[in-house]
Amino acid sequence: MDNEYVSEMDLYIRFWEYSCGVSSILDWSIIIVRSNFKRNQQENLKDLARFFKEYAPRYGYKYLCTENDDYKYYQTLGLKLIHRGFFRQYNYGLSLKEFEV
Repeated sequence: MDNEYVSEMDLYIRFWEYSCGVSSILDWSIIIVRSNFKRNQQENLKDLARFFKEYAPRYGYKYLCTENDDYKYYQTLGLKLIHRGFFRQYNYGLSLKEFEV
């Protein structure tokens, strides 16, 4: 009998400090690229965002963003469009100070 481990979540998060003006992502951003929770996707995503709102400023981070947001995280988190690129590449973000979940 094989024991197979099934993860409760699949996260891909980037901590972005400096773009030197070559990116559409704001400096000092936490970027949620992928966030798939096995249960309660929207509520767990909001909990993750609350965690970042509380702790990320201690390390200098100012924004919460998404990149190529096909999953529509921006709707769940109330993020605003910050960049509209070619090929429907949309990035969303919001200051952690403005963030309300």
